[in-house]
Amino acid sequence: MKNTTLAVSIVATLAGLGMASLASGAVVVFNDHTTWNVYTGIQGATVATEDFESFALGYQPSAMGTVGGTTWTANATGGLYFGDVNVPPVHRAISTSRPNATLNFTFAPGVQGIGGEMFGTRDDFSVVFARITVTLADGTSYVNDQTSALNFVGFYSTGATISSLSVATSTAGTFATVDNLYFATVPAPGALSLISLAGVVGGRSRRRATSAAV
Repeated sequence: MKNTTLAVSIVATLAGLGMASLASGAVVVFNDHTTWNVYTGIQGATVATEDFESFALGYQPSAMGTVGGTTWTANATGGLYFGDVNVPPVHRAISTSRPNATLNFTFAPGVQGIGGEMFGTRDDFSVVFARITVTLADGTSYVNDQTSALNFVGFYSTGATISSLSVATSTAGTFATVDNLYFATVPAPGALSLISLAGVVGGRSRRRATSAAV
């Protein structure tokens, strides 16, 4: 009971800082990474990060990766571009190769939560003011004027998993850019049972070994 009360208190305290809205379809929208992390933790989710550092600098027609059991794919009209954001420390990010194109991601299997730093860049990969729209497959969306490579957008679904996400910028001449994607997943009930069983069996084995030694 104490842990539950504390968890609710933490979310209530942080909500004003970074919980943008409670959308229809039980999808919660966030604009603060810390708040998203706390919320996903309370839901029992584990988080894996795609930082794009393994991708070569330059143009690619599309991209794919696997992180924490989730396979993601990315595409955009005209292709993608991987570049370095010159905000210390310099780090790799994924972007559209054409201005004002939409950057599309799909996830297999779907995830309970998804987040990332989402913003706009120029063709030299400098971060600039841009009005960013982030949309999920169910129509849940977040619109904001992003001005920094640290601007976070996140979602968490308490219902159906999230299967896709798109990022677009309506500011002329800017490129939709994502630096890091954070995937929040919850083990299936069957997997949780197996993990619990393994812990019980392991505990018994250790006790038996200790008894035998005595």
